[in-house]
Amino acid sequence: MPDDLIEFDPFSDTFFDDPYATYGRLRDESPVYLNEQYGFYALSRYADVVAAHGDPARFVSSYGVTVELLLQKRPMKTNMMIVLDPPEHTQQRKLVSQAFTRRAIQGIEPLVASIISDFLDRLVGHREFDVVAEFAALFPVEVISAMLGVPEADRQQVRIWVDTFLHREKGNPNTTQAGMEASLNMAGYFLELARDKRRHPDGLLVTKLIEAVVTDEDGEEQHLSDDDVAAFSVLIAGAGSETVTKLIGSGVVLFDQRPDQWDLIRADAAAIPAAVEEILRMHPPSQYQGRFAVEDVAFDGGTIPAGSPVLLLTGAATRDPREFDAPDDFDITRGGHTTVAFGYGAHSCLGAWLARMESRLALEEIRSRWPRLAVDHDGLRRVNMSNVAGYSHVPVTAIAG
Repeated sequence: MPDDLIEFDPFSDTFFDDPYATYGRLRDESPVYLNEQYGFYALSRYADVVAAHGDPARFVSSYGVTVELLLQKRPMKTNMMIVLDPPEHTQQRKLVSQAFTRRAIQGIEPLVASIISDFLDRLVGHREFDVVAEFAALFPVEVISAMLGVPEADRQQVRIWVDTFLHREKGNPNTTQAGMEASLNMAGYFLELARDKRRHPDGLLVTKLIEAVVTDEDGEEQHLSDDDVAAFSVLIAGAGSETVTKLIGSGVVLFDQRPDQWDLIRADAAAIPAAVEEILRMHPPSQYQGRFAVEDVAFDGGTIPAGSPVLLLTGAATRDPREFDAPDDFDITRGGHTTVAFGYGAHSCLGAWLARMESRLALEEIRSRWPRLAVDHDGLRRVNMSNVAGYSHVPVTAIAG
């Protein structure tokens, strides 16, 4: 391939390991990029990504939100909220948001803190450990599963299902056979859980979803079916198992690279919420969100034709120098926040407050136990997943003093 030709391949080692140089070229040279191999377009500039997120009439979600689904170019037949368009999406979001309010999330902070402390306490006294494999990969699924009402014995199985479903082989956009089986098993599990909670309510999230009700414009009460509850449970369990895991892993690596930024946190724990936002900006756990263009849409740099799969490149948008000063610098004092790390507009993530709280508490508890964690960079390992990026292994050495 000629050196001057841009290749953005979301199933390549470059994408999984370090796509940021490619993102820079896309923003500057091909802001409306066409991948001829797979047949999708990609938007990389912050303003364009935000504009597409805010235009659900022309950039629809119902064809799927990952490359392999979008390439099929047909609407999905599903009740999963993430791939519904208005007005169906609006109605279901009104229902599920009743059980997932910011107040409800704040109310479980003691539970989250207890789970995080339990996992970290097991590592105290160990000079060397893996901060992802032995901590960040384990506690988020415990939190979201406990909230949903999943029995304790089943919670890590949820994580295994999610990891297996999201895994991709190099150069292959399709879900693996094991991934498809994991998806079916997880869907079946949560459907049975929803049916059980309807018979035996426990006041937890699945029960709250079952009990949620809104009145439509005709005055009729609308409820979520067991299938709806199961679909949302699968969605939130998946997001709750992955986002914080990747954020903490990336954060530990960033602080190792910039110890002066960790010193700011050591000096004042109040800096942690801003640090969470900066980690999200530097390394969004979800690197892209897929949409399908149902009309021709013009941008500065080109037109996306109707009938095209489109990737909104979050990882490129949050490092756009048109929006952020010195965007490749990790600076927890820069202020503001990244708008698109948890989506934007109609499909912004309902669990964003939970992810932020978990991440803040995790960094607070790490800070209280270890003055510094030195990363063994030779031992770093990244995941190969659909649209999720981050580390599966971050081995560290606890440094005293």
